[in-house]
Amino acid sequence: MAAAAPWLEFRCGLNGIIGAVVLRQPTGYSAQILLYGGQVISWKNARGEELLFVSERANWEATPNTIRAGIPICFPRFYDYGGLEDHGFARTLLWRLDTLANDSVQLPPTNGKAFVDLILDRMPPDFVNWPQHRFELRLRVLLGPTGDLLMLARVRNVNINGSPLTFKFSFHTYLSVSNIRATHIEGLERTAYVDYLQHRRRYTEGANPVTFQNEVDRAYLNTRNVITVTDRQRRRTITIHKNAYLPEVVVYNPWHDARMIPDMGDEEYRRMVCVEAAAVETEIIVQPTYEWSGYQRLSVRDY
Repeated sequence: MAAAAPWLEFRCGLNGIIGAVVLRQPTGYSAQILLYGGQVISWKNARGEELLFVSERANWEATPNTIRAGIPICFPRFYDYGGLEDHGFARTLLWRLDTLANDSVQLPPTNGKAFVDLILDRMPPDFVNWPQHRFELRLRVLLGPTGDLLMLARVRNVNINGSPLTFKFSFHTYLSVSNIRATHIEGLERTAYVDYLQHRRRYTEGANPVTFQNEVDRAYLNTRNVITVTDRQRRRTITIHKNAYLPEVVVYNPWHDARMIPDMGDEEYRRMVCVEAAAVETEIIVQPTYEWSGYQRLSVRDY
């Protein structure tokens, strides 16, 4: 008897338009991706337990609001200006399914994986402090048979005026944890970082894993390509694998400042941590007709 195959489902939103894609494995793993923002909003293990943080106050209705859940994509900015545009426009626009009809890049094989391809190739006309570039931002999301969640992003410069494309990028990953005080991160030891809470001053992490006793908002520089986040209370480790084109790792937990965040519960900081593969202190420059690609793969293990 042939083994069951992975599959995907389309879920409709308003007016019967496809609003989300669900990837499923016969082993029970699943992931859900919104076309709004190209955002992964759910990643569940074989027992149906949610592995990503979803705020109880997340705004699911009104656009162009952001959704505090899962893995928003920050492009073409990160933490540069104030307001809604602080992390770019990719997370507040409607993406579309990508047929790859005009794509000449040879992508990795998808054997045994459920996957979807999305594309964003427009920007808001009123987006300030970034030229009216022509670009193609493609995203492939794959769910493997053992639950690995791979996100491969590619940005192509299709400017016809010869202008280079300069941007920042982040997989802004909200992980669910049982208790932030019982959570630690390994792989960032002795790594330099920019502290956004200290006027972007630079420090160096100590010899021990990163732990949490108060608010943290940092970008670690020139990081290793494998980082682990361990929830000691749940006895669970999530491993983040990335490539060198995402040289930084951002770590964030608002702690008591969560009370000042409208779409986050006052005590929800206890159940989340952002650990994200990123290029935010290193600007990416892509010349016309060329393409940049960065990936993040999440894997989970209970012990």
